Amino acid sequence: MATKSIFRVESPDRSEAFKVEDIDGTASIYVDGTKVTATAAELNILDGVTATAAEINMAADSSANVEVVTTTNVITAAESGKTFFLNSGTDFVSTLPAPAAGLRFKFVVTTAATTTAHTIVTTAGANVIYGAVATTDGNASLLASAEDTISLTKTATGGIVGDQVEVICDGTNYYVSGLVSVAAGITFTAVI
Repeated sequence: MATKSIFRVESPDRSEAFKVEDIDGTASIYVDGTKVTATAAELNILDGVTATAAEINMAADSSANVEVVTTTNVITAAESGKTFFLNSGTDFVSTLPAPAAGLRFKFVVTTAATTTAHTIVTTAGANVIYGAVATTDGNASLLASAEDTISLTKTATGGIVGDQVEVICDGTNYYVSGLVSVAAGITFTAVI
């Protein structure tokens, strides 16, 4: 049996950390002295994966999927999947990125606005928000149809901590769903 090393990397203590050998015409890989026995199918398991490292990290690291927001926030498509905690008594605007299939964002009020509302707006005022948000006070769902602004409104009875909405995009429009304490706690508006 003829064996020859093709490639070898030593660790600082001079032991073999990585080695490729040719044994009678068959290549074998060793890591820390142990032969890698993965099949070609196992080694090619990621073949065809198009997710970026950032996208894989976002999906795997739940702590990266939340952001506490206290001021104006321009959201990027790379933040898709993130939950934004709206945590300021001062009103501010969160701007959605241009529509792209699969984008998804959630907004949760953790400090109610003290004057008017925390608002979520589309890029360039595009009227692309559709959907419905339910209330916990038994009122009918609030409907959005060709809107560009979601306002989580501060009222005497609405806009409280825990009100929340989620938007998801099909590539053309954003579709909103959620739950607010009272009907006055949310409004949808559109540029005419």
